[in-house]
Amino acid sequence: MKRAKKNRIMNRSKAQPFPAFKASTAITNPHRKPPKGLKEGQYRTNSTIKRLNMYKEKPNFAKMKAQALEPVRINPDRRWFGNTRVLTQEQLANFRNELENVDNDPRTCVIKRSKLPMSLLKDVVAEDNANLLTVQSLEETFGKKSTRKRPKLNVSTLEEMVQDVNSRSYDREKDTSLINLNDEVEEKSDVIFKKGTSKRIWAELYKVIDCSDVVVQVIDARDPIGTRCMRLENYIKKHKTGKVLVLLMNKCDLVPSWVTAAWIKHLNREAPTVAFHASVTKPFGKNTLIQLLRQYSQLFKDRKHFSVGFIGYPNVGKSSVINTLKGDRSCKTAPIPGETRVWQYVCLTKRIHLIDCPGVTPCEEGDDADKVLKGAIRVERINDPENYIERVLKIIKRETLASRYGIDKDFTEENFLDQVATKFGKFKKGKIPDVSIAARIVLYDFQRGRLPFYAEPPKSDNKVNTSEEIRKHLEELGNIEVSEAALIDQSDVDSMLLHCEAAAKEEDSAVGNETAVSTEKYPHDSTPLGIPGVNYSEFLT
Repeated sequence: MKRAKKNRIMNRSKAQPFPAFKASTAITNPHRKPPKGLKEGQYRTNSTIKRLNMYKEKPNFAKMKAQALEPVRINPDRRWFGNTRVLTQEQLANFRNELENVDNDPRTCVIKRSKLPMSLLKDVVAEDNANLLTVQSLEETFGKKSTRKRPKLNVSTLEEMVQDVNSRSYDREKDTSLINLNDEVEEKSDVIFKKGTSKRIWAELYKVIDCSDVVVQVIDARDPIGTRCMRLENYIKKHKTGKVLVLLMNKCDLVPSWVTAAWIKHLNREAPTVAFHASVTKPFGKNTLIQLLRQYSQLFKDRKHFSVGFIGYPNVGKSSVINTLKGDRSCKTAPIPGETRVWQYVCLTKRIHLIDCPGVTPCEEGDDADKVLKGAIRVERINDPENYIERVLKIIKRETLASRYGIDKDFTEENFLDQVATKFGKFKKGKIPDVSIAARIVLYDFQRGRLPFYAEPPKSDNKVNTSEEIRKHLEELGNIEVSEAALIDQSDVDSMLLHCEAAAKEEDSAVGNETAVSTEKYPHDSTPLGIPGVNYSEFLT
């Protein structure tokens, strides 16, 4: 039997392929084909199978009792063709005013903005074409006094016109026939200093912004304005109005506490700002940031998951902040820029998710020296690092550099790198000081906080007084309860400052980390102001 079936399959031609579907041979199928060779009466007929299937079906009483209704007339209603919701002009004006106040207030946000008719609430700014009439009046264009337009040519012959067109269309920069001896040097410089500006990294950034409910911009406490990306902030406020923007001042342990308090007071007017020190073992500001994220998560109760994206300049500590909140090393970190290459999801809780983003460097902000000093460029990849030491000497005090590298205070810009190279034993052949390695050592120390510096806060916020407003900002900054006994007269401030500075030095000497030691050895330029009764060393722990 098997051999006959095999022969039948082998003899089947290509014009007679196997059928794609086979008819069912179940006893409930009225269209089944009976096998060959059976006599009549041995197989159920189609009508018998249909009758048996009808017996098994349950009756549909609703369909059995249904009767055709007589046609009737329904009176029309104006609500069928009108608006479902109607607002008066007064209500619309009041709502517009409230919406403007909400947009200008950094501590308020509109949750369900998609359900609001934003096209009606905000006037569309149209281009003003009223200046067209000053160029040419309406009567001269379409009236009886209209004249035929003639081309205004400044040439008299066809040859002059060709020369004029060629001179306008010629671009010296795009001319490949010109020989430029500095092409190779410029190309290498552009490749190095264009890190963080590629389309791939910007695409990763926009992915993080689109997927985040709250966008946290991490900035450096030493230079808050220099590490802010105003282009991103304007993009979020204009195109992503449903997102909440929060500023996070990281590395606040590298600046005096009064500088941190002054910058917090200044930046709080634009967006909620939190002071932070990223550390898995001894963090600062962790509870404040977690409480802030929990408050925002309560505003988005209708969503199953709540995402927080961390963006900012390269090497400002975005991955370190996520590791601090998580309590372990979930993200890969390093003291060099460009360690994070793609976005990464980290679960803080079952509902709150953190998104790490690669660092982005705006193309139009700052020169090459600014990018190097801000930590956006790797020092080992710079061709001539000694060219950027002049900016370091202008920022750091002479006494700080002398005590840091053990050199004389009377150094100059020409012999500074020679003395540093001699002190560290870095020489070339013939005992020539290697200024390139010395410059890299200085730039490494500058980027990693071993050379203390900070940007001075605005003068209006530079003075910390004993008012209620400053006490409120200090409580928000470090979650510290300032008692009424601390608010004493200004005459006792000078006597209490010495006590606060002595206590801060004793506590800093007990800390074994490198940052605290460098801060104690190389004090900052300005003496920190303070409120009596507040231990300023708590800001750095």
